[in-house]
Amino acid sequence: MRRLRILQIFNRYLQYGGEEGSVFRIGDALQDSHDVEYFIGSTRDLIGTSPFDFLSFPFRSFHNFTVAQRLRRYQEIGQFDLWQIHNVFPGLSPSVYQTALELQIPIVHFLHNYRMSCTNGFFINHGTPCERCIHGNFWPALQTACWRDSHLASGMTGLILRRFRSMGLFEKVSAWIALSHAAKAKHIQMGLPEERIHVVPHFYEPPSPPPPSCPSGDVLFLGRLSPEKGVDFLLRAWAQIESGPRKLVIAGTGPEESKLRKLVSDLNLRNVEFTGFLQPEQQERFWRESAFFVAPSIWDEPFGMVVLEAWSKGRPVVGFAKGSFPEMISEGQDGTLAREVTPQALAERISFLLKNPTLVESWGHQGRAKLDYFASKTRWVSSMEAVYQSCHALLN
Repeated sequence: MRRLRILQIFNRYLQYGGEEGSVFRIGDALQDSHDVEYFIGSTRDLIGTSPFDFLSFPFRSFHNFTVAQRLRRYQEIGQFDLWQIHNVFPGLSPSVYQTALELQIPIVHFLHNYRMSCTNGFFINHGTPCERCIHGNFWPALQTACWRDSHLASGMTGLILRRFRSMGLFEKVSAWIALSHAAKAKHIQMGLPEERIHVVPHFYEPPSPPPPSCPSGDVLFLGRLSPEKGVDFLLRAWAQIESGPRKLVIAGTGPEESKLRKLVSDLNLRNVEFTGFLQPEQQERFWRESAFFVAPSIWDEPFGMVVLEAWSKGRPVVGFAKGSFPEMISEGQDGTLAREVTPQALAERISFLLKNPTLVESWGHQGRAKLDYFASKTRWVSSMEAVYQSCHALLN
């Protein structure tokens, strides 16, 4: 295939997350074979600081004329072959799609979450799985205030998502990229055409050799403290475990932190440590002192990058059998999955590994070895080339 000019489009969220990191990792990986440039927006910029910014925020979320003008100028100068979209919500707005369709630019769209059918993108409603809006009726979101605990925000977001659907995007996007077969199946339920959804899991390149095994070490969670991550399930599971002197380390921060700290107090839990936000170099100490990693997500994660990170550190993973995890984790080889999404089921799996340090070490080694083929960058690049080949308009 000829060298393509690709414009990567992404709207930053108010708080940094794994999705943002993947956008730049994807762009860097494509640079060897294609020319990649970025068009980056920001929710913070959309909110602004002036009263006018605040009052006009809902209208610009619905259609951002400034963004549309800038994109036209970018396309005029850059002559891009395709726009690769990751997120336009809310700052860039549906104007991105409208502009691409008017200019007849092919769209390749990554599906990092379930935003096309859920106002919060997780199919989680106040900590409980919910798919009432999956077919495009967002009235339940308005009723339950499932986005930012606000009826107004949920209703406005529902209107914006209705606009996405009214534009016929599901059929007009040249290629959709799901990160797992589980995520593809969910998007087919949402109405996306099966034949246009390509499954391309993320790749991962370990930044350093793994630390030595620590099979009798602590239990580690590292990530954003938000409802979909299921840390409250982890704490309730820890309350049922005879952990002895071993600690449960909760590394990270987020909107649930104060609630989770209170839960530790209410449950009278011992040996639980909150570290707050950690820079990558600060995380190394906790990886070294950990026996294994727990990823207690209660949403259907499209792809668990944290699983790859744990394997790169030689640590097996415990989680729930939801979303992409059953595709990634081989039971009894590099991790173990609780079949029911309950604290009791999670506690049983954690207890099993706490009592079997020999298995912890063996599974950690197998996870590290698995990275070489499961998350190969070479294989990822080849899969992306196949996606571009499928967009026949690019070959003219």
